[in-house]
Amino acid sequence: MKWEVYVYFGDMRKEFREINRLAAIMKRQVLKALFILLTIKTWGQTYEITAYHPDTAKYSKKVTDENYSFMFTPPGVIKITPKFFCDQQELGNVHWREYMFWTKQIYGENSMEYLATLPDSTVWLKEDSCLSSYVNNYLKHPAYDLFPLVGVTQQQAAAYSKWRSDRVFEGLLVQLNKIEWDSAQSSNNYFTIEKYFNDTASINYRAEKVKYYPNYRLPTLADRQQILHYADSVDNAYFNKCRSKYCRERKANFPGFYSDVKFCDTSKLSSGPTISTYEHYSAEKGYPIYNLRGNVSEWATEDSISFGGGWINSRERILLSDTFQVAVPNAWTGFRNVCEWKRWKE
Repeated sequence: MKWEVYVYFGDMRKEFREINRLAAIMKRQVLKALFILLTIKTWGQTYEITAYHPDTAKYSKKVTDENYSFMFTPPGVIKITPKFFCDQQELGNVHWREYMFWTKQIYGENSMEYLATLPDSTVWLKEDSCLSSYVNNYLKHPAYDLFPLVGVTQQQAAAYSKWRSDRVFEGLLVQLNKIEWDSAQSSNNYFTIEKYFNDTASINYRAEKVKYYPNYRLPTLADRQQILHYADSVDNAYFNKCRSKYCRERKANFPGFYSDVKFCDTSKLSSGPTISTYEHYSAEKGYPIYNLRGNVSEWATEDSISFGGGWINSRERILLSDTFQVAVPNAWTGFRNVCEWKRWKE
């Protein structure tokens, strides 16, 4: 998977700062792929940076085609149970731009497939004109790379989940030396899970096919309860042990989340309606899951249902009921994926 980023700065110092910023993003597994070759093109020079997901390096000497589905944690997620995984953060703008870029490269800028990936950026104007700057900046500006994606339908979120499954599985097969990497894919021969198992993929098979594939999808209501139980348990254990002022405040207001935002009220809105998908604490046992409540509500598998409420909702409403009815894209609904290894059925 190759990403090309064009950086147009006249000041070379700014160029290098941008390169370092993008490299740091990759090291934090933001792009959620097994490995990424990032080509940064500036006015005068081309730079290439390769980033590997931490799990790839951790298991590279142990994973085989016989045990990978038991030992390997799919990229971008954390383990809830031995067979069930969940995104640690909401899907960010940079993740969606990767999807848009790939689709444009494969199908073309004017294709129906690419146009179907575009979020509705006008959702910000439907809230208040004071948020007009978000229409052009929120999805595209680097300052919002790690902020949650909004303005997509439930169907768009499901389509991304399928695309992510294909790309991660493709990367895993390359890592296991099961297929040869094809850098010249097009709309006629791009890799999918179905093509691989049905022997219709235009790839060079190097070995016998594996049996399991990563299935990224939107969570169900049952998944949600499992995730909340895990996340609240991890957070409680951490805040009960931690003695800092921050932890005492979080414990006193547990569960803590970002809500009740009065947009366009400058006395209460200092940074924007949403916050970064990343928090800055680490649980000593287990891995925390960030922003399960508040910030943005998250699409479910069930039709027109989202979880957790968003920045626009009150704390009381979010705690009253975890589910929300959502009919159209808006500025406070995004999503995160869950993942499980599935065995291909012949």
